[in-house]
Amino acid sequence: MATTRYILQIHCPDQKGLIAGTTQVLANAGANIIDLTQHTAKDIETFFLRAVFECEPSAAEEIQNHFESIGPHLSLTWQLHDTSKVKRLAIFVSKTDHCLYDLLLKHRDGDLPCEFSCIVSNHTELGPVGGTFGVPFYYVPSNQEKSISENRFREIIKETNSDGIVLARYMQILSAEFTEEFKYKVVNIHHGFLPAFKGAKPYHQAWRKGVKIIGATAHFATEDLDQGPIICQDVQRVPETASIDELVELGKDIEKRTLSTAVKLWLEHRVFVYEGRTFIL
Repeated sequence: MATTRYILQIHCPDQKGLIAGTTQVLANAGANIIDLTQHTAKDIETFFLRAVFECEPSAAEEIQNHFESIGPHLSLTWQLHDTSKVKRLAIFVSKTDHCLYDLLLKHRDGDLPCEFSCIVSNHTELGPVGGTFGVPFYYVPSNQEKSISENRFREIIKETNSDGIVLARYMQILSAEFTEEFKYKVVNIHHGFLPAFKGAKPYHQAWRKGVKIIGATAHFATEDLDQGPIICQDVQRVPETASIDELVELGKDIEKRTLSTAVKLWLEHRVFVYEGRTFIL
């Protein structure tokens, strides 16, 4: 019988024998471990483990039943992911297209293990991009009550069987109700290393102050704007001679690579969120 690849995520209070116990469970079920990464955060006495393994589906069911039985005893939080079930992600955009194109191109090249189910925008300009890549495009105007827009988002997510959302420079704020409903299922990109330059044209503001380093932060969206658990960050030095246009291009480049890296980490189930803090394994 053909085997399937699975990814197991575990976190729990630290205690002896967790690695040995986990590998024994997998071995007893006939699983072949491909990769195993673990970390103990000593400051909070919490153990994290990510295991990639292959086994028959019946063995995966045996493993699942075992963790269900021991989970309460060990205060175990765990998830078992079947990698043959590809995640479907909706991309939300406004008018800026660099992150959108980067995601679609990386997916076309096989770098992102997902399907992009749709593109949702509060403007119509990027509609043709969806046609080029064969991804359905939905226009949801933002000049209406937020609740109306977000109810439409829910309909689209259901219609397209989407498992999560990537905010690829979507320039609208999501409500607390929406982000809580899709908790840790919405990834956002933010020019997070420009904290002093809020509002319109942050790179222009930064250039006028002679900024030396720029960066970006990809994080889970929460009700606190740009304050959600961080998945990925990156920085880049700015040449002293850079013009405003050159700074904007540097900013776009770091935004798109930070976002795509974060999406890949998320899709590969490397992201653990514990009390609002992320651990990447």
